[in-house]
Amino acid sequence: MADCRTQFNKFHDNIKLKEENEVLKDKRDLIIKKLNEKLLEETNYEFSIFNQGSYAMHTGIKPLNDDYDIDVGLYFEMDKDNVDPIEAKKWIHNALEGHTKDVKIKKPCVTVTYAAGYHVDVTVYAANNSDGKVYLAKGKPSSKAEDKYWDESNPKDLIKTIKENLSDENDRKQFRRVVRYLKRWKDYKFNSVNGKPTGIALTSCVYHWLNIQKETDSFDGKVTYKDLDALINIVSNMISNFVDEYVSVDGEFQYMPRLRVYLPVDPKPELFEKMTHKQMKTFKEKLENLLEALEEAKQKTDPTEAAEILQKQFGEDFSVPTKPSTGKKAMAAAVITSSESASEKG
Repeated sequence: MADCRTQFNKFHDNIKLKEENEVLKDKRDLIIKKLNEKLLEETNYEFSIFNQGSYAMHTGIKPLNDDYDIDVGLYFEMDKDNVDPIEAKKWIHNALEGHTKDVKIKKPCVTVTYAAGYHVDVTVYAANNSDGKVYLAKGKPSSKAEDKYWDESNPKDLIKTIKENLSDENDRKQFRRVVRYLKRWKDYKFNSVNGKPTGIALTSCVYHWLNIQKETDSFDGKVTYKDLDALINIVSNMISNFVDEYVSVDGEFQYMPRLRVYLPVDPKPELFEKMTHKQMKTFKEKLENLLEALEEAKQKTDPTEAAEILQKQFGEDFSVPTKPSTGKKAMAAAVITSSESASEKG
């Protein structure tokens, strides 16, 4: 059986977004410098800045389209009841306006886009509330009144929970690798943004349902991590957590599959909630195709054949080793060469 350990190691190296990425750090630092210079002109509230998202959780991957991004959070020492969420986002927009040609207020954040394709998402939080909770500013200036609100969110708790998941450091490394594999799979297999599962939803699936896959040599105690088995484990567990719901689709009631996974920190929102029934059905079908490919690859004795199967799921960054010549093939080639030489001499 093939475990494709070498190919998975190379694949991970190819897709991993290293935390020391200089381009992202430079863009982030430019934004932070601008905010520190300009925000006091917009508001008297003190604030602190932190990295968030996959970059901060150490689960980031290189984007297929080179659209690199980084998430920056701002904790303002203010009570949400005293500040309009759109006004708070305008502070950020005004402070950064002119930094690039493209600074926009979006529903969850303020986005600064650079000409090279990089963008920085800045989110605004009210972090000094009477109930002790943290709230995220949601909405755009053009949004309906009901779409402008403060939404409970705990980004720092989420970062800590994901980074510190599992007590064993090497177990955590497999956890992060599996998250990255699934993120690349969804980027490669879902062409449209609509219906594509989010990175944090897949991360939460791995957090809740992955059983670490490793084996320990009984003689020398060496531990070997089995990433192919880990992928089979998590994809199997995701599929088994789907439930059939009797719902109306295009005016007709039928059973449709639905997967639910919850963010592991309060307020624990359901992360697949926005996917339609048809999108969820497609998601399950793609997971089933992935599982079939993983299990087929595992049954192969030839690592080249196994890698060819996996490359169809993960893309060109999953390399396929050159198929080695067998002894019989090498001997046959030698006989042919010898015969050709003899013929030429004759």
